[in-house]
Amino acid sequence: MYQLISTTAYEPDPEAGPWNEQYRVISFPEAWRTEFMDLYRRRWRRRDGPVGLPISRLNDLLRATAPGLVATGRGAASSAEVPWFYASEEMPPELVAPLLASWVMTLPPGTGPDAERMADHRAALDRALALIDHHTPQWRDESVDLTAAELSPGGTAQPDSRLYHLLPERIGAALAARPLRLNGVDLSFRLVTRDQGVELVSWPPQSYTKGKRAWHYSGLVTITVQTVPFAARFRVHVSYGIRRWATGSPVWLPEGRGATVLLDAPLPWSGANGPRRRLTANSLAYDRGLGMLAWSRQSLVGLLPELDVVRAYPKPSELVADSVDWIEGQNGVAAGVLHSTAMGRHGVGAGVMPLERSLLDHWVEEGLRPVLRRVPNLERAHRKSKPVLLPISPTKDPAKQEMRARNRIRARRDAVRAILNGKPLLVDALWQTEETRDTLVATLREWLGLPAGSSGPNGDHTWEDGELRVVLRARPLGTLGAPLGIARESGRSRAQVLAQAVRERAARTADQLGPQSGVVGLAIVETLGPERFSAKDSDPKFALRLGCAAAGRVSQFIVVPEDADGDVALRARSALADGMRQLGAVVPPDQQLDTKLADDLQYLALWYVRRQADGPTRQAAQRLVALRVRPRDPVHPVHGWDDNLKKWVPYAQLLLTLAADGSAVEGSAQIRSGRVAATSDERRDEVERQVRSLLYQVRDRPTLLLANSANLRWAWPGLKNGQLIKDMITFYGEEPARLTLYGAGLRMVLVRDANSRHETPEWYAPGGNDEEPPGFSAGLWAARGADPDNRVFFSTVGKPPAAGTVRRDLRKLVPDKDWPHGPAATAWNPQALELTVLGCLSEAAMATAGQTNVTPDQPALLAAAAHQLRFHDDYYPLARPLPLHLASLAEEYVLPLAVIPPPAIEPVDE
Repeated sequence: MYQLISTTAYEPDPEAGPWNEQYRVISFPEAWRTEFMDLYRRRWRRRDGPVGLPISRLNDLLRATAPGLVATGRGAASSAEVPWFYASEEMPPELVAPLLASWVMTLPPGTGPDAERMADHRAALDRALALIDHHTPQWRDESVDLTAAELSPGGTAQPDSRLYHLLPERIGAALAARPLRLNGVDLSFRLVTRDQGVELVSWPPQSYTKGKRAWHYSGLVTITVQTVPFAARFRVHVSYGIRRWATGSPVWLPEGRGATVLLDAPLPWSGANGPRRRLTANSLAYDRGLGMLAWSRQSLVGLLPELDVVRAYPKPSELVADSVDWIEGQNGVAAGVLHSTAMGRHGVGAGVMPLERSLLDHWVEEGLRPVLRRVPNLERAHRKSKPVLLPISPTKDPAKQEMRARNRIRARRDAVRAILNGKPLLVDALWQTEETRDTLVATLREWLGLPAGSSGPNGDHTWEDGELRVVLRARPLGTLGAPLGIARESGRSRAQVLAQAVRERAARTADQLGPQSGVVGLAIVETLGPERFSAKDSDPKFALRLGCAAAGRVSQFIVVPEDADGDVALRARSALADGMRQLGAVVPPDQQLDTKLADDLQYLALWYVRRQADGPTRQAAQRLVALRVRPRDPVHPVHGWDDNLKKWVPYAQLLLTLAADGSAVEGSAQIRSGRVAATSDERRDEVERQVRSLLYQVRDRPTLLLANSANLRWAWPGLKNGQLIKDMITFYGEEPARLTLYGAGLRMVLVRDANSRHETPEWYAPGGNDEEPPGFSAGLWAARGADPDNRVFFSTVGKPPAAGTVRRDLRKLVPDKDWPHGPAATAWNPQALELTVLGCLSEAAMATAGQTNVTPDQPALLAAAAHQLRFHDDYYPLARPLPLHLASLAEEYVLPLAVIPPPAIEPVDE
């Protein structure tokens, strides 16, 4: 068992002092902004036109082609006070002017039938182009300390806002300047600027051949600047992975899906022969107006041919038709299409294993010295890593095997009985293949230890065993599983057309299932694989879910065997487990803690659902989901808050309510579900009102509040790291208040995962010697020698059985000769969580509240409780603590449909 883990995180070394960098800086002139905005607004005929210039494309162009440019500042197009360029040297105007002119020419609308209007557009364009020559921005010197930060009132280091883009660019440039040597091969890297931080992509790509097919891939290093609650220094997080390139001929793109393309192009200036440092991101998609693949308006590659008339740049159709030729390069220009899972299988597996991650991390550590240092290793913060779980270790003793099986079945039955309260368990299987149907029946029997020989007519099965009665109906899915018919209709939006098709299919589904009264049932539906639904929005899964919900069933899906990877029995077992979870038949195991928590401790989990307009139903929605979990309750231990009824309802009933609110037609339902257009301030006020109300509802007993800070801070800004204060809670416009004011037994743990912003670092357990390679280890971790009032912990789990057996010392970037097919392996990277005990009954909190007769909490104990909630007998280690996991999965039932206005009634002549 590993006793330490290393995180791929770095912080300013206090012994190194400030890291001052000198830049040449200019700002985006106000005269340019005014004139260019007037030109850009001409694209919009509505009054509510754009609020800002599309400057990201210009910035990409400048980073790719302007010599000496280090980074571009954020918000430069909105304010002349914000630096726009950060350069290592002043760039000649004769180089910048053509770049700017090429971008300005993309701002006005294209040609149109109105000759007078087009002449006005051309005149405006001429004025804008003339302004470039007549108004040259002035350069100035600016010194930036790349370690500058201030402490928040709660003691969290807040870096200078410029560092979020300047520091990753500076680090990325330094690392790209020195090759990485692995297995005797040097890998070179190029920079790719992201919305958050930068990426380093090894270039040119590596090639892996198996059989007659060659696959291309690159190493990937991502660098971001982050903060950690109550940490006196900010962090630089570095993560590692594999960038896979699409190599099909042609590349397959699902209908309605685009692709990202990284372009490698030389500087388009005569005599510019310096080393290439960057790859630029572009996107292509099917343009319905043109009837062909096209570059998006934000893509840089559409501008470069105007600046470089010597070289040929790839057209989307050429790139998709023969992607390998462009990866290898043509006349100094190369491009790669990023592979996505929607394109099908790739011969190179995702991820890197611990040994390779450690090798990459040591290369980064050497490149960051002496200004940044590695965050010290973490040590175990609690003796027990897991709760009381049923034994799973291998045994050949038949008696032990039988006893373990009985215990597992008993636990499942107890959980099912708790949600039934004396009523039968009703299961519907809507199948497309007899193999899946028969496997589901067998799996249900095995899951609950039901006897054989219970089949009835029409695929019905009934079991009665003691207090448990189970009824299963198996029916063919039939045409309910066919693609939705989506056709554009005059006067209706895409969302309205889709809503109509979904409602019709949902109504048919509900009719086939028939109503159920008094008890929520489970429907397991066998569907075709998503690749079968090539037409955009034609997958009927969401319509089937809404139809099942209308008939009083929660639903879980299983893909037909021919479209799925993996054994059908394993997939059936997983589908049944997820179905039982949706019914609420899941209880956290008993915990193993150094000190016992209150027997009546309950968990309150909050999750904020944000459906975007490009989501599965083409309709936006926001909703706060709140779950209350009471492990000791004999009936319905998992409840959700119904804000319409203002009461707690069983979890399964909450899911059905979420589905009903989204699919309702009446305007009042739209208001209840929070889908009315609202400002961010209104959403914040509503969420904070709900949080206050929920805290009042649970103040009757000890409560541990769980929230994902990255998910909820969007609507509850008081959860941002810079606003956190130990044992305090902050609502907008108010002074921080003691958490105990909202409940004498209230504690709060904030959970944070990596998410798309890489907010938590990757990790590995360093090997103790040459014979023990780096690996993984489950546990709760904290800084070595941490103070007893330390509030920030690191939760890790091992890899699940489904990950298979992969050598920890496997190398993929440059395969070892003893493991030539290493690139094909998929490396499992267990997700780590940051657990911040924001509020507890600490000594300081009790002293402030005047409670001297209460034993203070140990923050590590509450963190251990949250950590152990990631484990359950019937689930792989969870990405989040179980109550928060259940709250987040409720999002599957938030499926808002567009309201379809009734047809206009023609007036009747009297």
